[in-house]
Amino acid sequence: MKGIILDFSIQTNTGIISGDDSTRYHFLGNEWKETVAPQRGMKVDFDLNAQGQAIGVYKALIGSTSSAPNTFTSTEDKSEEQYNLFDWFFKCLKNYANFSGRARRKEFWFFYLGTVIINFIAMILDRVLETEVIFYGLVNLGLLVPTLAVSARRLHDVGRSGWWSLISLTIIGFIPLVVWWTQEGPSHNNMYGEPAK
Repeated sequence: MKGIILDFSIQTNTGIISGDDSTRYHFLGNEWKETVAPQRGMKVDFDLNAQGQAIGVYKALIGSTSSAPNTFTSTEDKSEEQYNLFDWFFKCLKNYANFSGRARRKEFWFFYLGTVIINFIAMILDRVLETEVIFYGLVNLGLLVPTLAVSARRLHDVGRSGWWSLISLTIIGFIPLVVWWTQEGPSHNNMYGEPAK
C-alpha cells in the first residue's frame, strides 16, 4: 500500500501515515526500513499487520508513484555515504560559522578540495580579466570563516581544541595540523560531541 507520512515523533518513535485509501495508519520507528529518518510529506510504501498498523515502511520509489519525478535530490534525502564533492562543500557552507561539534575527514578534505578548485577558477578569472586579485581575494574572504569553522570541527573530532589552528601561524605549525586533520576520529563521544560518522 502507498501513502504519505503525516507525522513522525522522535521522542515516542512513532508515526502516522495517510494511506491512498484516505485511512490513517500508525507505525513504529523500528518498522522504518530506510537509512534516512522519516519526515512529514515523504511518500512511502508499506504493508499492514493484523491490527491495522503499518509495517515494513519504505520510502516509495520515484517511478512507482503517479506524480512527476523529482529530478533534484536534496542533501537531506541522502545519507552521507552518498555525498559527492558538492554536497560536502555545501554542507560546510551551511555550517558557515559553526565552530562546535565534529567534522569527519571526508567533510574536511572535500571542502578543501572545493576551495582549491574555486580559488583556481578565481585566479583564471583575474588573469583573463586583468583584475589583479579581485576575484581571488573575494573568494578567500568569503570562504575564510567556513574554512576556520570546518578546521575547528575537524580538530574536535580528534579530541583537540579548535584553538590549535593558531599554530599554523608559526613556521612549522602546519605539520602537526596536517597530521591531526588526517587522523581518524574515535567512534565514541568525546568532549566535543557525538562522532561525526
